Amino acid sequence: MAHMSTSPLPRLPAALALAASPAVIIFLSSNFVNVGNLAFNMIFSRLMGPELFGTLALLLTIKLALLGVMGAIQMAVSQMVASCTGDERPDVEQALSRINRFLFLGIFFFGIILTTGITLGEAVGARLLPMEPHLLAILLVSVPFGAALSVLRGVAFGDLRTGRIVLSANVEMGVRLVGALLAWGLGLGIEGVVFAISLSIVAGWVVLADLLPAAPTATVVKRYTGHVALAAVPFAFLQLTQVAALDGEIFVANVLLPEKDAGFIAALSLFQRIQFFACFALASVLLPRVVAAVQRDESAFDAALPVFALFGAVSFAVTTSAVIAPELLVTLLVGSAYTPAADALLPAVIAAAFFTFSYLVATLLIALKDMMGISLIVIGAVIQIGAMSLGDPASFCDLITIKAVCQATVAILMCFCVVAKLRMSGSTAS
Repeated sequence: MAHMSTSPLPRLPAALALAASPAVIIFLSSNFVNVGNLAFNMIFSRLMGPELFGTLALLLTIKLALLGVMGAIQMAVSQMVASCTGDERPDVEQALSRINRFLFLGIFFFGIILTTGITLGEAVGARLLPMEPHLLAILLVSVPFGAALSVLRGVAFGDLRTGRIVLSANVEMGVRLVGALLAWGLGLGIEGVVFAISLSIVAGWVVLADLLPAAPTATVVKRYTGHVALAAVPFAFLQLTQVAALDGEIFVANVLLPEKDAGFIAALSLFQRIQFFACFALASVLLPRVVAAVQRDESAFDAALPVFALFGAVSFAVTTSAVIAPELLVTLLVGSAYTPAADALLPAVIAAAFFTFSYLVATLLIALKDMMGISLIVIGAVIQIGAMSLGDPASFCDLITIKAVCQATVAILMCFCVVAKLRMSGSTAS
């Protein structure tokens, strides 16, 4: 009967605690949002048709690029909030409140000038942009709110305020999806859809607007402003490299391959973005977890382990699906016209998995004050684009194969790098 004490039942509370941890809750929420975004693309690709949806897809790419760069500010703020002591907290909040206002007002006034120029100069803009310039102007209205939202989300992630993080992300997704459907149903066209996208960013901001002091008092903020700016630089490189590594072959394909092959590359790129963004929120959780663990002299390895476990689960599920039913996945997501893209779906998801792993490792290394991870990712992206451009690819499959090989190599180097860092810092689990 002594063996009864080894029953797994006493471990149940620990399992429940893990399931209710911020990492798991934010991970599940981000994937629910990802499903909503996937539904948005599937619905409007069918409602609009290829030509109009292509314009919307370009606008969404511009939006993601802008928010991606602003994500560098979010990560820098998150790192600062997670590492600040209790005595510093009031000054940090005052400084961030002023930075938030400065970003909002600065981008707002710049946006007025830019959108006015775009709207008044449509004849010029039409030659520079493959879309009606006023559509870009509608999107740019939301950029000041996006900048402020990045600061507020940095505070929320730094404190791991799970409820606010989940609410903001889901409100943003809900307003975008429901608002766009309502606008299209009312006959407002693509202008109404783009307005709903802009409105969704404002909605996400409203949920978090009270996280910082509304009327900051006089305080010295120069030190904190410089800290945020310097801390944002490596994350900006990381975000820009993410665009190059995940979407770079789209530009190469449009130059070197037939139009149909470029379309297949675009479809595969959509799969990879979905896969990456399924785990993107994990990086936002990983950074403050590791920073806080280091502050408490705890194991960075133990803090990072749940995040990498969730990444592994997602990668295994996606890769298995690509092996079992590649044609079904392609048909469900983008339609039967893209079925030939299934030939390269497996190397595409493998490449995305390797890049996502490298992105998470680079974030972990930043938390440990090591920039080697970012350097490897940047070098890998440059080599990848160079190999694609100079390799004389015969088809879209060749581009995806080059990408998978490059990202696998970077991921292997990342493994050596992070193991060496953890051993050096003495933070691996005993």
